Amino acid sequence: MFLLTDKIAVVTGGASGIGEAVVQRFLAAGATVYSIDRVDAAVDGAKALVGDVSQEADIVRLLETVAAASGRIDILINNAGVQPLGIPFSELTEQTLRLTFEVNVNGVAFGVKHAPNFMPETGGRIINTSSFVGLIGIPLGSAYAVSKAAVVQITKCAAIELAVKGITVNAIAPGTVLTPAVTNIPDNPEIPFVSRRTPLGRLAKSEEIAAAFHFLASDEAAYITGAILPVDGGITAGWESYDLPPPDPRFTT
Repeated sequence: MFLLTDKIAVVTGGASGIGEAVVQRFLAAGATVYSIDRVDAAVDGAKALVGDVSQEADIVRLLETVAAASGRIDILINNAGVQPLGIPFSELTEQTLRLTFEVNVNGVAFGVKHAPNFMPETGGRIINTSSFVGLIGIPLGSAYAVSKAAVVQITKCAAIELAVKGITVNAIAPGTVLTPAVTNIPDNPEIPFVSRRTPLGRLAKSEEIAAAFHFLASDEAAYITGAILPVDGGITAGWESYDLPPPDPRFTT
């Protein structure tokens, strides 16, 4: 079950964090995996390509390179992203907003635009990385959270357009994940803050997020499209506590 034998997969942002875990998971499931990143690094067994997903021409070049080498693309994981959190609208700059959208939104949209040209007539899989902050409002998320909400809408619209080609388009919305971007910050206050507000009481492991990508990439998920799957320990389900005094019984009967 969930085998990816003989599948050709492309993972953007595949050199670290969630992308690296997805590459490892796909390799273990039997796929040939191309890892695209800004740096020349890849998981052992994957094929590394260097590129910038914020540039449409570079996306086309990378996809053409994969198709020329392997004949087709079965799976595209649009995962590359930047994470400028902590910025209120009052401090948002044109440069920050442009960079965030060029990578997080344009990179996904142009991947969705061009990948179908290299997928077989039998269909394919496109899976995008959104975020739990793309599903709920948060303070200081003027660039990042808004960009991840855009990924949600790209996913839904693309699922409708590409259904006729047998291509499914879905998104994963991870909670906060124990990647180097989080753990390399000394005494990162985000870790206890999010842990306290997550019903499962902890942050996610990259491998747990990769498992969801694996399922949506598999044949078993053939009838799922346009879905946004939160893998967030329950944080978007609602508050994990409601610290109020008991109500006066006179008003509850």
